[in-house]
Amino acid sequence: MNFNESLLTGEERYLFALRALWHSHGFRQFRMSKFEEYDLYARNKDFLISGSILSFTDLNGRLMALKPDVTLSIVRGGRDTSPELRKLYYNENVYRPAAHGGTFRELTQAGVECLGGVGTEQIAETLSLAGQSLALISENFRLTVSHLGILTSLLDRLGAQGQKREDILRCVARKNPHELAALCAGGDQGAAQALQTLLTVSGDSSETFPLLRELGCDPDAVTVLERVTAGLAHTRLDFSIVSNLKYYNGIVFEGFIDGAPGRVLSGGQYDQLMRKLGRSDRAVGFAIFLDQLERLLEESEVGTI
Repeated sequence: MNFNESLLTGEERYLFALRALWHSHGFRQFRMSKFEEYDLYARNKDFLISGSILSFTDLNGRLMALKPDVTLSIVRGGRDTSPELRKLYYNENVYRPAAHGGTFRELTQAGVECLGGVGTEQIAETLSLAGQSLALISENFRLTVSHLGILTSLLDRLGAQGQKREDILRCVARKNPHELAALCAGGDQGAAQALQTLLTVSGDSSETFPLLRELGCDPDAVTVLERVTAGLAHTRLDFSIVSNLKYYNGIVFEGFIDGAPGRVLSGGQYDQLMRKLGRSDRAVGFAIFLDQLERLLEESEVGTI
C-alpha cells in the first residue's frame, strides 16, 4: 500500500515527527481511556489547567469525567519502578473549557513523562527534548526555566507561611516588586532583597549563576539548574514561573514559539504529585498544547516539519 504523506494535516505530521523523536530517546507510547473516575480530578483540581470538569454518570452509577489531564491518569494507573526508569509518551485528547468560556473543547495534547529513578541526567534530557520538540516547528522558540527550590529556600528564610507565602508567590509570578517589598517587610532582609533581585533576572546564564550564589540562594538548587541548562540554546532563566508547590518541586519550565498566542509547552518535576497519589517514585515531564499551535501547523502543511 502506498502512503501519500501530502494528505496529512500539519498537526498529523507534527505528531508523527514527535513520535519518531521521542521513540528515538527510548520513550514508549502510553494509551489510556477517554475517561476516569471524577473523584481523581475533583481531589486535584488545582493541578489542572482549568478547574472545570466535564462529567457524566456511568451505567453502574459511578460519576465519571472525560479526562481534562493526562499526567494524573498516568501516575494513578502506574506502579513504582525506582531505581528503574519508565519513559512514556502520549498523544491524547483532553476536554477543557474553551479559552473564552462558554463551551468545552476536545483538544489534542502530546507529551512525555519520565518516572522512577529520576535524577539530574533525566531532568536535563527532558528539558533538552522539550527544546527539540519545539524546534520541529520553528527555530524561533524559547524555553524559560526555573528551580522552585530557589524560591522555597528564600521563603523559608523569610519565615513566610500560609496565606502570606501564597501572596508572595503570586507577586513573584506577576513580577510585582512594590507589593513584594511590602509583603517581605519585617522578614530576613537578605532573603527579601534576593527575591526582589530574582524578579529582574534574565539573559546570560553565565552571569546569573554567580549572582544567585552571591544572593545566598539554595546552592544545591543553583547547581542543578546550572547543570540541566548547560549547553541548551534558546533557553533563559525566569523565576516568575511559579507552579503549584503542592504538586511540583525542582525544575519547572515553559515553552514559547514566535507566532503562537501563548505558552505552547509546560513541564517540570512533580514528585509532590507522586506523593499525593501514594507513589514514591520521582517524576519529570512536559505537555505540548496543540491548540496553541493551530495556525503555525496549518502554515507548515507544505512540509517544513
